[in-house]
Amino acid sequence: MKVRLILDKNYEPYWNMAFDFYFWKKNTDWKFFPVLRFYKWNPSSVSFGYNQRIERLINVEFCNKNNIPMVMRPTGGSAIFHDIEITYSFSSNIKHNKFFLSPYISYIKIAESIIKGLEKLGLKLKIRGVSDNKEPSFTDIPCFSLFSRHDIVFENKKIVGSAQRRNSFSFLQHGSILIDIRKDLWENIFFKKVNFNGIGCLKELVGNFDEEELIKFLKNGFEEVLECEIFEDKLEIKEKKEIENIKGKLQKEGRYE
Repeated sequence: MKVRLILDKNYEPYWNMAFDFYFWKKNTDWKFFPVLRFYKWNPSSVSFGYNQRIERLINVEFCNKNNIPMVMRPTGGSAIFHDIEITYSFSSNIKHNKFFLSPYISYIKIAESIIKGLEKLGLKLKIRGVSDNKEPSFTDIPCFSLFSRHDIVFENKKIVGSAQRRNSFSFLQHGSILIDIRKDLWENIFFKKVNFNGIGCLKELVGNFDEEELIKFLKNGFEEVLECEIFEDKLEIKEKKEIENIKGKLQKEGRYE
């Protein structure tokens, strides 16, 4: 299996989500390459799950006043403040790999890929394996305060939160890898109290590191766990235009379809 690692430096929040949605839909065709991306958010933004009601979760007035965009994800899960982090996204047709036929196994294998990359920083992480039986898409608790079986944790502290969505042919999984936390902003953005005791970040665990080097580690983790070949690529002009169209619709209507 070959995977496109798309080097795109447009980190505008609506673009980020339109990008992920576009390649999930493109992978409905099994002839299309799976796509991997690592990205940031500029400006720092809030994303919320596909089935969530934003007014129950987020202090919209505070976000508007402080120029913090709020955008719906194409996946489920609960609200996340994307600030000092690296976000990953992976989209593929389910026929591309034996691991992708099962939602659970695909989730676990991608989590293992992330863990393999982060191990290069000297971390010993694991998948939590149990949950608190709450459905993240319908809760008013922030993502990183939830106790989900797919969490990547260090000593029971959540380091990476992820979400997946699939149709009959393809799936999208993406997630937030926390580097640092500005607690004052988190406390003002979310209505529910954030459980900082259950959250960890890379800066407190390993100190400073080179983010570009970490992305290389993560890429290698995907190659090793998914038994694939990753090649670097850029967006085609047609792809840029189609993503821009999705972005415009998302900004105007607040939804993807």
